[in-house]
Amino acid sequence: MKKGFFILLILALLAFGQFSTAQAAATTLSWVVSVTYQNVGTGPTSVSVDFYPEGNATPINFDPLSGGTLAAGAGASFYIGSVGGLSAGFNGNAVMASSQPLVATVVEFHQNAAGETVKMRMLSNGFQASDASNQYLIATTLLNKFNRTTLFSIQNTTGSAVSATVKFYDADNSGALAATVTHSIPANSSKYIDMAIPADTNLPGGTTTFNGSAIITVPSGTIVSSVSELYNNRNVGANFEGIPLSRVANTIYMATGLCESASLDTYYAVQNASLTNSASITVTYRNTNGTTKTTDGPYTIGPGQKKSITTCAPSSGVNMHGYTGAASVVSVGAPIAVIGKAQCSVAAGQCSADKVDVFTIFLGESAGASNLALPFVRWANDANYNAASNLGGKQRTYLAIQNLEATTSAVDVQYYDKTGTLCGTDHLSIPALAKGNSNASVPAGVLGCGTMNAGEFGYYTDGSFGGSVLVKAGAANPTAKIIAIARVQNPGAGEDYNAVPVP
Repeated sequence: MKKGFFILLILALLAFGQFSTAQAAATTLSWVVSVTYQNVGTGPTSVSVDFYPEGNATPINFDPLSGGTLAAGAGASFYIGSVGGLSAGFNGNAVMASSQPLVATVVEFHQNAAGETVKMRMLSNGFQASDASNQYLIATTLLNKFNRTTLFSIQNTTGSAVSATVKFYDADNSGALAATVTHSIPANSSKYIDMAIPADTNLPGGTTTFNGSAIITVPSGTIVSSVSELYNNRNVGANFEGIPLSRVANTIYMATGLCESASLDTYYAVQNASLTNSASITVTYRNTNGTTKTTDGPYTIGPGQKKSITTCAPSSGVNMHGYTGAASVVSVGAPIAVIGKAQCSVAAGQCSADKVDVFTIFLGESAGASNLALPFVRWANDANYNAASNLGGKQRTYLAIQNLEATTSAVDVQYYDKTGTLCGTDHLSIPALAKGNSNASVPAGVLGCGTMNAGEFGYYTDGSFGGSVLVKAGAANPTAKIIAIARVQNPGAGEDYNAVPVP
């Protein structure tokens, strides 16, 4: 069986037991993981998972299909609490292996005890084997800054130990190199970097706040990396993947840009991927009809450093109120990596109860694909979505799809049930470099498909769940390149993840 896919389980506090806190803080919660995955190959496949505790090269084996196979197009999931051999408090990483290509999304949540209300479902993707690299970029790292602290994981993807060096750059000190630290990581295992632990970062003694970026390098071997950004005063957080050198570029596309639209604003963290050269960056915002809204910049970013961009406050001074669209970030000089964040519109006083804890992080993309997969897609009906007891368990997924072509492209958004049956297709026409939107309530036949609950997608009458989407270039333009992100939301919280190219 070939190892065609890597998944990182990225939380340092991965616990199965009850956990209560004296204060509302994502940094003090225990989190648990469910992995949703989809067979995007052409035939059935078996699947195996090897779990590696942090700092340990000995795997714990797991067969999520219990000897069975997963049909082409079908999706499945497993809950880490059901894996024999993993005890409460486990943290580490995993490698999935299959004979067909897989895509997978890690769903991280807290198991609410009596009196607790944690609605967050933090989302991130696994990594394809091709994402393994000797250098990874973390576009933003925080320590008690903006009431948030960062935790990131470095996974060794090779069969022997690697030495990983992390350089931290201080955005609040002109991007200066603030610290360098080196960690040895056993074969296939991982090291967690907690910005609050001095030994993990080697930041100067007495450092209590930090706002910057990080670059991880290994002299031999390869790694992947993933990140949690957690509030220290609220039960809110978000996950995102680190970015390998293979995905940096001089033009990065952002599938969504918002300003006081649906009560949300977007922010971009732009990181210079070079260790030696500067980058001069400009952001161009486009309306949904493809016309240019405005540009922001240029800004100069030093080696390894980051620049924070606020969609609502471009340097042009254009009023962005109500804006929804897409963006591109262009660098002259060094290549860049970009992440985006969406949050409630604090400045506009628009943090309504259903958006107050929406905090999402997604990746900018250097290139698109003609076929994309989103393995975790849901749509709850009104009664279940709005129920007072719905603490994130019933969700709705909204898709933003950006056309990277210079002309209008037809795009088909195909909704599949857990067996791989096509329920319905949303046909979009997206102008050049603009974005389109889709959700399961739009195309006919999707809600209530097969044995799903009435008015729902991904939730079934027998209590099971599973639903996924393929986003494809239309027949009129089969080679058109597109990117997409999914915002998975329930009243009061929400998170994003990026669509994965299908081989």
